[in-house]
Amino acid sequence: MASIRSKIWASIIKRAIKKTGEIKDITNTRRDFSGNNKTFLANYWKKKKQINYLNFDIHGLPVLKLENKEIQSNKTLLYLHGGAYVACGPETHGALITELSLQSKSHVLFPIYRLAPENPFPAAIEDAFSSYQYLLEEGINPKDIFIAGDSAGGGLTMALLQKIKEKNLPNPSCAVVISPWTDLTLSGKSMIERKDRDPMLSTGPGLDILVKAYCGEEDPKNPLISCIFADLEGMPPIQIQVASEEVIYDDSIRLQDRLKKYEDNEVEFIEWDGLFHVFQAFCSGWLAIPEAKKSIKEIANYSNKYIT
Repeated sequence: MASIRSKIWASIIKRAIKKTGEIKDITNTRRDFSGNNKTFLANYWKKKKQINYLNFDIHGLPVLKLENKEIQSNKTLLYLHGGAYVACGPETHGALITELSLQSKSHVLFPIYRLAPENPFPAAIEDAFSSYQYLLEEGINPKDIFIAGDSAGGGLTMALLQKIKEKNLPNPSCAVVISPWTDLTLSGKSMIERKDRDPMLSTGPGLDILVKAYCGEEDPKNPLISCIFADLEGMPPIQIQVASEEVIYDDSIRLQDRLKKYEDNEVEFIEWDGLFHVFQAFCSGWLAIPEAKKSIKEIANYSNKYIT
């Protein structure tokens, strides 16, 4: 049964999104609550004394690095944020990556990748790949790296793993995808069956506009856009986390099924009953969702299975 705090947040989110209204065209896609004008999100997460927060560029790509001062190892999380490929960044995901750093006892590299519609496919994938290359060039053993992402960032994680395979680079130790958006053809049954259950996401013309913003003229069935159509042989161990109320619930089910087609793939699947899309973001402060903290702990434990 979902916690009281998760239900409070679900109600708040539902009202906020209803007030914002439907996305009506491609110029109206970036409504991510980021920026210092939103005081409830502005930099409060940078107060953890255990973390050094560093901003720099990788060949023109802005990144945020979290250096965990409590660890001696090179364990590093490459985190790819969600936001439908059109929105979000450190302001919306800072609390989550801070908690992931503390719980998993790792450093974090957070690329502020190029967003659509100004930079459609494959810009985000190129930036994610550059970030992974950077870690390898810095001398970090791929066995000390794990990759994670939420929503579109989960899809981007799967695209990055395909590019790593294509370029014959060594795999990371493991990967975690949170509520991954793996089917931009929007063909999952949950798009209909759960359309009124998820306060964070809804079906309709607005979602079609987001797909168009990212894909541009590219077919949404491109495996780098919708990994449920990809050759996923030879993937590292992958943990999939999904909430039961998600409109894109089937994206996680179908990803699991696709991965299991290849007998050497190792997949762990975790479902959070009664929760909504990327509830893990609500992991900090006095109204933190208890399940969010548990979810982050599951991610930390999973990484510890493969990085010693």
